[in-house]
This record gives sequence, C-alpha cells and structure tokens, in this order.
Amino acid sequence: MSFKWAVNWMGRQKWRLILSIVLNIVGVGLMTYEPFIFSDIVDNILMPQEFDRLLPALGYSLFIGSLFMICRYFVSILAEQAAQHAVYQLKGALFDKLLKQTPSFFRGTKVGDLINKCSGDVEVMNRFLCFIIPQAVESALMLAFTLVVFLRINWVYTLILFSITPFTALVASQLGKKVRPAFKAAREQLSDLNTVVQENISGNRVVKAFVREDFEMEKFQKENQAYKDKNIRAMYIWLTYGPIISSLSSLLTVVNLTVGGVMVVLGNITLGQLTVFLSLAWALNEPMEMLGMLVNDYQRFLASIEKVMELYYSPVEIESPEVDQCPEEVSGDIRFEDVSLSFGSTHVLSHINIHITPGETIGIMGPTGSGKTMLVNLINRFVDPTEGAVYIDGVNVKDYALPRLRKNVGMTMQDIFLFSDTVESNIVYGVPDAPMETVIRSAEIADAKGFIEEMPEKYDTIVGERGTGLSGGQKQRISLARALAMNAPILILDDTTSAVDMETEQYIQEQLRALPKKATTIIIAQRISSVMHADHIYILDKGEVLEHGTHQELMKNKGYYYTTCVLQHGLLEEGSEA
Repeated sequence: MSFKWAVNWMGRQKWRLILSIVLNIVGVGLMTYEPFIFSDIVDNILMPQEFDRLLPALGYSLFIGSLFMICRYFVSILAEQAAQHAVYQLKGALFDKLLKQTPSFFRGTKVGDLINKCSGDVEVMNRFLCFIIPQAVESALMLAFTLVVFLRINWVYTLILFSITPFTALVASQLGKKVRPAFKAAREQLSDLNTVVQENISGNRVVKAFVREDFEMEKFQKENQAYKDKNIRAMYIWLTYGPIISSLSSLLTVVNLTVGGVMVVLGNITLGQLTVFLSLAWALNEPMEMLGMLVNDYQRFLASIEKVMELYYSPVEIESPEVDQCPEEVSGDIRFEDVSLSFGSTHVLSHINIHITPGETIGIMGPTGSGKTMLVNLINRFVDPTEGAVYIDGVNVKDYALPRLRKNVGMTMQDIFLFSDTVESNIVYGVPDAPMETVIRSAEIADAKGFIEEMPEKYDTIVGERGTGLSGGQKQRISLARALAMNAPILILDDTTSAVDMETEQYIQEQLRALPKKATTIIIAQRISSVMHADHIYILDKGEVLEHGTHQELMKNKGYYYTTCVLQHGLLEEGSEA
C-alpha cells in the first residue's frame, strides 16, 4: 500500500517512471548481450588468429556499450523527474493539510515532528522513487537476464552459481525485519530533537531571561544523545548483516573461477563461454551486494512514509460546507444561540445567548480562563460549538464557505504574530491588493503611522520573525492595522491595546468610533477603559454570562465589573468597600 501510495503522487508524470523501466530493460539487455561479443572475439578471432576482424568487433562492442550508458543516463533522468514531481505534489498537499487544521491540532502536535514529516520524511520518499525503484528493477532484471544467458551456455554451471542466492535472500529478509523498527525509532527521535531546537529558537528570550541556558543545553544533549544511540543501533544491525551479504557475494566470485576453470579443462564450455560467465559475474555480485542496501533503504522508506501518511490522513475537524450560503453582503448581525463548548470533560462555555446587532460595539470581560477568546473563535470557526449554534445575518456559520466567512471578519489576536516581511506586507496580509492609501489610513487609525515613518525604510522596513525588534505596543498596533485594512463588517479586537499606554488607547478608540462605516465590533479586554464606551458589555466567568449591560448599568449592579473598575480607577463611593 505504501509503495502504491507513493507512486500515485507522480500523477501524469508516471509515464516517466514507466519509460525509465522500459529503458532499464533495454539497458540490461544490452549489458547481457555485450559479453557474447567478447566470447566471439575470444573463440572466433583470437583463438584462430583472425585479427583482421578484431577492430570491427571492438568497435561494435564500443557501440553496444555506448547505447547501454545512454540508456542508464535517461533512466536516471526520467526517474529523478518523476520523483521530484511526486515530492512537489506531496509537499503541497501536506502544507495544504496543515493550513486546513484547527488550532487544537497544533496544540496536540510537536512542531518539530510536523517539520520532519514535511521535509526529511518526504525526501526519503524522493530517494525511494528516483533511486531504489530503478535500482531494484535493474537488479531483478540483471539476475533474470543473466540466468537466461547462463542456462543457454551450461545449466550445471548456472545452478552451482545460483545455489548461493537463497542464502543471500534469507540474510536480507532477516535484515529487513530488524532494521525497520530501528529506523522508525530513529525518525521519531529526530522529531523530538527538532522540537527542542524549534522551542529554543522561538523562546530564546525566555531562556535568557530565566538563565536556563545550561538546562536547555542539557535537554538538547539528552535528545541528541538518544538520536545518536538510535542511529548507531540501526547501523549496528546493518553492519551485522551487511558483511554476510558481501561475503556471500565474494564467495560467488571464487566459485565462478573454480567451477569455470574445471569446466574449460573438461571441455564442457569454451574459453569464450567462460569469458561470458566471468564478464557477467558482476551482474550476479552487484544485485547481491545491492540487496542488503535496497532492503535497508526500503525499510527506511516504510518508516518515513508511515509518518507522512499519518499526517496526510489526519482528520480535519472543521471543513467548508459543499454549498455556500453566505449572503452577498454581510451586515454583521451576530447571534449566539444556546452555545456550549467542551473539550473532553472540560467545559469551556455553557449555554451562551448573545445577540449583537449590525454596527454595534460590545465589550467582553472576565477573569483569565473564563472563555472570552474561545467565544469569539466560534465566529470564524476556529472551533465549532459542542451544542447550540452561531449565526451571522441569520445563517449558521457552518453554512458559510470558510474563506468567505473569514474574509468578513477582521481580527487581532492575543498571541500577535508578524511575518518576517515588510511592514506594508504585514498590514495588507489579508488584502494583498489593497492600495497604499489603505495601508497608511489603517496605520493612522491604529496609531502606528508615527513610529512606522520613523523607521529606516518606513513601510518597506523588514520586521524580524514574529516582529523581533518591535516593542509589544508596536506589534499590537501593526496587528490592529492589519485587521482594519480588511475593512470587514465584523471586527474582533482580542486584548488589542493591553501593551499600549492609556493615551494611545484613547486615540485608537476615538479613531474607531469616528469610522464612517461602523463595523460590528467585539472588544475583549481587561481594562475598563477599553470597553466602557461599548453599547453593551458582557462579563464571562467559568464559561457563563455572569452579568451584562451598559457601563452605567453594570456600575449600578456593583458586581464583577464594578469591582474591577474600582480596582483600576479607585472610583469608590464614599463609605463603600471594594
């Protein structure tokens, strides 16, 4: 199944592999035919001393040899082209699979393991398609053609030579059984090692801040040592069986010379026919020597392709519906209808009922872990509710095509991610064809225009990976500009201004309120100042709506909102306690 699955990725380029196999057959036929020319030279030219025929015979031999080399050249070229096409297609399919996965998939999977599957394991498949398959075909053909040639000359001599083959096959079979688990373990350990490296690159500042360089080095060395040990273990298995296969191959040469010499002396074969046996001895030796390596590489391929197939067939939790029911224009009416969300036995949201009218601004507050971010993640289907439904303009979000749904939602996230690209490219990431006026206006609303224009290359300045080199507030403002540039009817601001000062926050809020086209805006925040001007405020606690209302209504209730306001602003009434 693994073999067929890998070959199928060649698609329409499969004809290249088929043609390479055909050329392999022709090439091996030429290779087994050439010794007969040498036999004719020995028996009919050198022995009778008819030297006038020697030069044409040698020229003919050179011509056959040249055809053989041309065939081998095109066999390699065609197999490589077919394999590269398969790898290209598979890498694209794996990356597409990763893009379709939900955040929960990545939370439960090691990044190093994913990278290894998409790169190292796929390259093992490339070697299998462009080298192992042609080499295995060539080895099988050489054995078959050589057997036919030898049987035509002397069947007794042939059976003596081929009597060694079953022992080689037995040793190769034992090698395959033991080396496959060893290579699989080494591949899994490489994933663990890659994960450690990836985490230390991403979390470099954390490591330095907590002075954990020695600990991380020790952890890396532990994984590195395990990877080395498992590779040595796999190589030890190969070195245990490899020399046996090589010894059997060498034994074949000794038997060939001994038996052939006796046959010539007894007159059973001619000296020219012995030349054929000696000339084609390598055609028996090479497949035998290659057999161990082919088994070794095939087991490595099986270990890798299993991991690739595991990723390729991993289920996608959230997919687009077959029929898109997205309205032509989305106004931004959002309704949560008895929504509950659970992960296993963990309840995140319980029976949420919220209605947001088009153009309305609502604020969401609550303790850490109360489900605020998960609530808004339901809108663009980063996750689907366990019970209930979310509706946009009266249509269940599950009936929207995912691309169209998410194009209608501009979003800033808690965990800000900027690409290692220009400031402009980061801002127009959701609308690549946006004009420069949109970029500048979005940056201005997000209060990012000032610091951007102070950069060396302004909007063409390259920001480091994940925004390295920018402050937390600067990254937040570029992230906000990116969401605003989409000009979507729904705008979700998840803790967008937590890293900016109060003056900047006030400026951004004033700019958002002054927008001519008011989007339905959901603001998740911990600061009272971020949500106090919202049309409606919801307080979540343990996945439930604890209280809701306007700023004035919630202040009168003297619940969580009031207490938070007091703690942040000291608005205690005379004689009251927080």
